[in-house]
Order: sequence, then structure tokens, then C-alpha cells
Amino acid sequence: MASAQQLSIYCEEDRPLQFYDANRQLTGLSIEIVREIQKRIGNTDLIQVVPWSRGLDKINNNPNTILFSMARTPEREHSYQWIGPIMANVYGLYAKSDTDLEIHNLEEAKKIPLIGVYRNDIRDQTLTRMGFTNLDRAGSNMSSFKKLMMGRISVYTDSRLGVESLAVASGYNAKDVKLVFELFKSELYIAVSLKTDRAIVERWNQALEAIKKDKTFARIQKKYLPEEALIKSKK
Repeated sequence: MASAQQLSIYCEEDRPLQFYDANRQLTGLSIEIVREIQKRIGNTDLIQVVPWSRGLDKINNNPNTILFSMARTPEREHSYQWIGPIMANVYGLYAKSDTDLEIHNLEEAKKIPLIGVYRNDIRDQTLTRMGFTNLDRAGSNMSSFKKLMMGRISVYTDSRLGVESLAVASGYNAKDVKLVFELFKSELYIAVSLKTDRAIVERWNQALEAIKKDKTFARIQKKYLPEEALIKSKK
């Protein structure tokens, strides 16, 4: 059976999607969704937390590999199989709350001295595709956030959900930054390596749809997400 195939399942630590709680237990929106899918299809493979770059290396070079949570972009569309969506993100440019910086359009944004992005993720890829040449690429979201607070970059790209959690994790407060320009919206998925049996992907997607239909998905979402990030069930 497809569900009996052993899978390598990876994610990075990224609140509130997947993170360790005060008791060092792995939890979060995506973790709960993935574990609920696993329970329904009888899969017991371990979820491994790794740096995003390592997760990408694993899914790009190995069969039967899963990585989450990944934005589904034009650059990635044909590189993976997809399970989802599991949430929506609205990305924007965030500046220190005491700044007088104003951005009214993309052309103005392209003239900002430095924009902090997480190297090779959706923000980096999308802004690069849009013609931005003023990107400061960092190895982690926290690194970019700290650069912003130290005045080393002008703005930092993130979602409202992400920046609020990151501010606290970095030793600051969500009120220390503010949105100065909204960029784009994207949905997050569970990505699967191309050399994975399509029947496995279909079983996972069917289980996800069942979770959405019986309201389990909505219950999980409401624990972690604001209204604008919710994925609605199909009617």
C-alpha cells in the first residue's frame, strides 16, 4: 500500500507553524495538520526539524521526502508535488516603528537602500523576479530582523503573523515594527519530492480534505492564525 512507504519528513523551526514549546515538544499549526494526516492514513514516520537549506537539499535530491511549510511559487511549481494549501500569508515590508519612511508603490520600494530577505525563500525569489536589486539576503529570518532593529537595513520582508512571532523570539515586541507597504499574498503547502509515488501524495491530499470537511482543520487554524491567514474549506 502507498501509505506503507517510509517517508523522510522535514520542517524548519518557524513560529507559529512549527516550533518547540516550553516543554521542548514540537508543536504548531503545520505540525498538528501533518500529524492529523499521518494519523488518518496510518503513517508513523518521524518529523525531523532541520535548517531550511538542509530540508531543501533533502527534498531536491531524494525520493519519498516531504518538506513543510513551503510557499507555492512559479519558480517551484514543477519542482515538487503539492499537498494543501494549509495557510495563506500576506507579505509586506516592515520598518522600525519610529521611522518616518513611507512607501507608496513598488518603484519606490526598489529605491530603498536595503531590504532584508531570507535567502532563497519566497520573499527572496519573488522580489528578485519582480526586479528588486536592493536585497540583503540573510541565513535566517531572525538575522534579518536583528539587522533591522540595529539599523543595518531599512526594511524587512515578512507576514504579519511571522513578524509578530519573530519580534518576540528576537527579544523585542511586535509594536517595535510597523507595516509600511504590502507586497503580495501567497499560500503555503506541504511539498513532496518529485520521485515520490503519486498515490502517496493523493492519499495525503485526500486526508487533508477530510480534515477540512469535518472542521478539524478550522479548529487547528483558529488556535494559531489571524483571520486573513485562514484557508477556507471547499463547499
